[in-house]
Amino acid sequence: MALITNKSQINSAVDRKWEDVPVPEWGGDVRLMELSAADRGYIEAGSVVANGQNPQLKVESLKVYREKLVGMAMVDENFDRLYTNKDIAAGELGSKSGAIIERLAAKVQELSGMGRYAVKEAEGNSEAAPSDSSASD
Repeated sequence: MALITNKSQINSAVDRKWEDVPVPEWGGDVRLMELSAADRGYIEAGSVVANGQNPQLKVESLKVYREKLVGMAMVDENFDRLYTNKDIAAGELGSKSGAIIERLAAKVQELSGMGRYAVKEAEGNSEAAPSDSSASD
């Protein structure tokens, strides 16, 4: 594999997974893309601040967690987000079916290696520790 010698090689790399997911209740498929590092940080920061500071903020953060996941991952055919942070904050996905949002949020977590999917990914990538095969008599 070639050595990366400048940041433009990294910046131009297409490294986020995506998947078209059927949502028959909405009349078609939606394209979900793995969360960017910035979007994932934004979602996780809300939970960290909420856990350490104000219990009310924690409740509010958790109430919209799945909506944030889905809103930030849903893209069009050009991979541009369908919902802005402002749209998500305004609760545009909050009136949609909880079952659909849950299903899509689980797929976003899977694509992004979050939650239980992070554990599965780590387990799948871990190698057994080498054993000491030398025996002394």
